[in-house]
Amino acid sequence: MTTRSHPHTASADTSRTLAYFIVRRPRGLIAAALQYGHLKTKVTLNYAAHGDDSWLDDIAVERLEMVIEQSEDDWTRLDEDNEHVSGPTAAEYRRRSAGAAAFLGRTVRAQASVKRLLEQSDTDIHDGEAMTCVHRAETAVCRKGKLLLGLPADDGPDELLCRNTCADPAYTDRDIAEHRRRLPVLEIEARDPLTPRPRRDRAAAQAAQICVVIEQHEASRPEATRMEGGRVA
Repeated sequence: MTTRSHPHTASADTSRTLAYFIVRRPRGLIAAALQYGHLKTKVTLNYAAHGDDSWLDDIAVERLEMVIEQSEDDWTRLDEDNEHVSGPTAAEYRRRSAGAAAFLGRTVRAQASVKRLLEQSDTDIHDGEAMTCVHRAETAVCRKGKLLLGLPADDGPDELLCRNTCADPAYTDRDIAEHRRRLPVLEIEARDPLTPRPRRDRAAAQAAQICVVIEQHEASRPEATRMEGGRVA
């Protein structure tokens, strides 16, 4: 657990709120701009820095707190709840989660120590939409896409450029539960004669892909692999 002190000023409150949106929300900087009604993210950055150029420290601390919370939750589900993980990076997911479990957290008294603690505890595992990205720069398709477009490649993944061909995804039981919720909706859309043909085709393709992910997830469960000729539920 981390603690921090900050003057209780309007500027500090704004800084902390922006740090929350940027770190905790998908495409956080855009979410923060929408929250404050800014037309451009540049306005948001200038607004956050107005009168307090230390707001980036709040982002670093917010990131550290989120990483510790997520790592603790992931490891608890693996170790105590026996959550199953499948996909190309399932083994790496377990390895990183186990390594992060050794980090117990500590009080942060100086901003300079935040970066060091973040480097020690960050698993570089990112919760996505019905998937978990175990990010590896050398294999991340989104990073390659940015480089091809001449854009700066950030340290983490970019869901906007995520592709099915990427080798970084893992699927937890939580992700599979989300897939099961989405599947009937897609199947209905794929059969709806009032839905435009391109949308029906897209929904059918997505439903087929989800079925494959669910089937592979269930087939790779330890109890399933021990079954000889049995049917996986």
